Amino acid sequence: MLGEPRLNVCILDADISPRLRERLQAQVQTAIRSLPRWPFALLTRRMSELGVAGLPLIVEPVSSVDAAHPLGLGDIEGRPAARLRPRISTEAVEWGQDPRYLVAKAIGYMTAPPPADPFWLRWADAVRSDGLREKASDSSAGWKAETDVGLLLEMFAAYALRDGHQRWSELQAVHAFLREWRGQVA
Repeated sequence: MLGEPRLNVCILDADISPRLRERLQAQVQTAIRSLPRWPFALLTRRMSELGVAGLPLIVEPVSSVDAAHPLGLGDIEGRPAARLRPRISTEAVEWGQDPRYLVAKAIGYMTAPPPADPFWLRWADAVRSDGLREKASDSSAGWKAETDVGLLLEMFAAYALRDGHQRWSELQAVHAFLREWRGQVA
């Protein structure tokens, strides 16, 4: 377990060295501390809605030969959960993305309301209004088929880490949606 009281962070894998375990703990703790406080306020609100004291953020190192996505999302016992899967070798850690970004996406997933919530209709409207899917597809064809959840997590993480970036001027509806969501706990 690590320090953030709203996240039950655990590192799985008894086969890694104590030194590597400490490095993983330090990197996850640094990623958590680097985020602004508002994502945690959203997380607290979501946990209150679910009636739980914490949500699981699991770090499961994989060997460098394993093909693994750096972030897995799902549910554990009916609660949203995220799994960070850094690739490790001897004493090296490769996250696949900036760990701050991965943790922010995990928190975004955990804070999002259930699929039937009107939140998702408003989000889909913002995505359409800004042409987000098309703009993202211009950088990589894989974005064309991305789900609304996937787009939300990418934008949530970008907003948490770089709210003042000038690119938000190109995504005014998405930015306004994220500001409104954030404002619900500010």
